[in-house]
Amino acid sequence: MKKTYLLAGLFAVCLGLWMGSGLLGGSTSVEETSIAERNLDSLGQGGTDMTRVRTVTKTASYKTRTVQITGQTSHKREVTVQSQLDGLIETRRVERGDFVEAGDLLCQISTEDRQARLVEARAQVEQSELLNTSNEKLFKQGLISDARLSESRAQLKLAEANLLKRQLESDRLKLIAPFSGFVETVHAEVGQFVTPGMACATLVELNPLLVRGDLSESRVRGVEVGRAAMIRVDGFEPLAGRVSFVSHVAKMGTKTFEIEIQINNDSYLLSSGLSADIEISLDQMLAHRVSPGLLILNDEGRPGLRSVVQDRVVFNPIEIIGEDEIGIWVAGLPNEVELITVGQHAVSDGERVLSVSEASLSRPINEQG
Repeated sequence: MKKTYLLAGLFAVCLGLWMGSGLLGGSTSVEETSIAERNLDSLGQGGTDMTRVRTVTKTASYKTRTVQITGQTSHKREVTVQSQLDGLIETRRVERGDFVEAGDLLCQISTEDRQARLVEARAQVEQSELLNTSNEKLFKQGLISDARLSESRAQLKLAEANLLKRQLESDRLKLIAPFSGFVETVHAEVGQFVTPGMACATLVELNPLLVRGDLSESRVRGVEVGRAAMIRVDGFEPLAGRVSFVSHVAKMGTKTFEIEIQINNDSYLLSSGLSADIEISLDQMLAHRVSPGLLILNDEGRPGLRSVVQDRVVFNPIEIIGEDEIGIWVAGLPNEVELITVGQHAVSDGERVLSVSEASLSRPINEQG
């Protein structure tokens, strides 16, 4: 038993001496440094008190400035075809949803005695023409007075006016479509007695189609009639159009300006009232594509980007002119700029910093030569 205790104690002493020897020797594990830290040390920047920032060099390229807003499709015209006469609806040729061409018959009002009135008016014109012709011959022979000739001429004009009136009445018995479109609502039924002003049907025109939206006063600059636009509606292919109207008066309350873009809808696939994204193309200008995460606001609340010029931080106010799936396009930066991509929130304008390009940090020192 005593031998066992002796061996155990000896083993514990040896283990303690071995562990102590490592501590007394002062050997510690060297923590692996990152590629970025080794690059900074290689550039002689380790141990400095200046803030380190990461940068990327950007060169401007030409980009078409765009304005993007939301809006909705709208029919260009809507007309309720109304009767100008009284009478019974004899025929109605259309139903809701029907497509009609310009000039198609919508409703027919019964003629009743109007056809007889038309025949009577024509006979009166023929009689007045014969009487006036005869009186002109007699006047030349000196057999009638000038007053008698004037009376016959007046009777002829009255007869012609009455005939024109009857012809107009006959034409107005047919209520026709003023343009090509769709019947949105029917108002009259066969056998219904209508009076002047009562409706037969309501038509809407869907080609061309309008897309309406509102622009704020800060974005309306440069948007004018004739500008190209792209319209995107969920579930449909993008459609090209052009600005056809820009309001010159701001809406009360919202201080926005209404615009309209006209697009072709030959296939009548698009309906009125659909939500749409509008992108209006303006002028071309030099711009940079950047990540929206790099944007910061200055003390005045203006958006911008921080860059490094001669080792000092510079705030660059910018204007967002477009966006895509990669990032946003901004204007207002120098053609070539060294943008801060990491650390822009930790520095202030005019501060001196140590900048390291992302290109140098992306590869080990032994690859940089």
